[in-house]
Amino acid sequence: MNQSADALLDRLLEATLRLEQAVTHTDSDPDEWLAILDEREELVSIIQNSALTSSTISDLQREKLTKIHDVNQRLIPLMDKRKQGVQNQLNNVQRSKQAMHSYNDEGPSGYGAFFDRKN
Repeated sequence: MNQSADALLDRLLEATLRLEQAVTHTDSDPDEWLAILDEREELVSIIQNSALTSSTISDLQREKLTKIHDVNQRLIPLMDKRKQGVQNQLNNVQRSKQAMHSYNDEGPSGYGAFFDRKN
């Protein structure tokens, strides 16, 4: 089981480093992040279900886990910052839509001209 645990940890470390590259690339697609995150989640689940425990872990495995943890700690603030940027863009779009709807709800208008209604 130790050999497969090493292989799983290697795959998890590799996926974590790919995620770091994707997140730090300014034009990266968040959907790409999700695919890597799903892969990592699956690997973590397999590792958790294996016989790998803190008492059976080797120094090399502990080193890999520490490296993965360090990368995760760097990625979380970057992902949160990107998430906040996307949320701000969504809020701006919603405000723009709201402004357009408030003008359109007032009545007929043509090319920016507003028609008064005679009561």
